[in-house]
Amino acid sequence: MISGMTSQGLLREARALVFVLVCLSLSVTLHTWAHGDQPPILVLMAGAGLVLSVALPLTGRQRGLPVIAAGLAVTQAGLHGLFTLVPSGGAHVMTTMPTPGTMLAAHVVAGGLTALWLYAGEVAVWGLVRWLARRMPALSVLFALVALRLLAPAPRRFRPRLAALRAPLPAPVFRRSVERRGPPSTVAVTA
Repeated sequence: MISGMTSQGLLREARALVFVLVCLSLSVTLHTWAHGDQPPILVLMAGAGLVLSVALPLTGRQRGLPVIAAGLAVTQAGLHGLFTLVPSGGAHVMTTMPTPGTMLAAHVVAGGLTALWLYAGEVAVWGLVRWLARRMPALSVLFALVALRLLAPAPRRFRPRLAALRAPLPAPVFRRSVERRGPPSTVAVTA
């Protein structure tokens, strides 16, 4: 395994974001089908945070179909509860309100198909990463360096203190200058 691509790095966050987008779009689609309206944007953002809190810890390494299906089931149940408890902004259409059994069956079928699709993507991504690591060993070093660069703190920039900025500039010093006190004298020139 490539160390920069497993526990930290771009692949972890990208996989978590794909999981969030798939779970959220699946739940919103089923909720819209069942209730006739979409959840408000703040509820969608809360749902995305809920799914991300489940997905990010699971993306440390390649996961199998049971873990993906269980994660999808947990997040679908949480999103379903969130979307039904929080009232939406628009009026409910509810022309064909499905029964709880139909709703559960829709979640199970859609969740199962989505879990298979996510598992196929997981296998494809990790297969590509392993193939690239075998073919180009320098690429694994590059991935590790990118992961380190993204985790490194930003360099501190020098910021002068405000008092130093407000201090008056020193007077220029001339090499050959005469310092006289008092105003210049008026000399009468007579010819």
